[in-house]
Amino acid sequence: MSSASTSTEAPQPTFVQPQSYKVDLEPGKHRGGPFKPKKIVVDEAKTYSLCGCKYTHNKDGFCDGTHRKEEGIKKYNEFLLKANGKLKDEAEQLKNQLESADRQQKLIITALSVAVLAIGYAAKYTAFFNKQ
Repeated sequence: MSSASTSTEAPQPTFVQPQSYKVDLEPGKHRGGPFKPKKIVVDEAKTYSLCGCKYTHNKDGFCDGTHRKEEGIKKYNEFLLKANGKLKDEAEQLKNQLESADRQQKLIITALSVAVLAIGYAAKYTAFFNKQ
């Protein structure tokens, strides 16, 4: 058999949202955000649209409308299918865990019921034989 192959493909971006982020930018200022900062130089203070789908072809990360084009829609649909598949797998795992816990609970209840009955019979017969 062959050894494990190494992949040279770049990691695929994850869709954060299928639309742009509207942000107010000012020259020389950074206001934080959910992403690792990338230096963006702007000439004027105004609202800019930053890419939210992660498939922009703009080198500075501004929205170029890819999320509305066939390429972006296809990638977003693929993302949704993969996410739905993961959710389906997680739901199946949770269902199996719940069924297993239910079986264990029934076994414990049965074992405790048998123990209580055994204790009851033992007490009844001990009292019966102690009277004689």
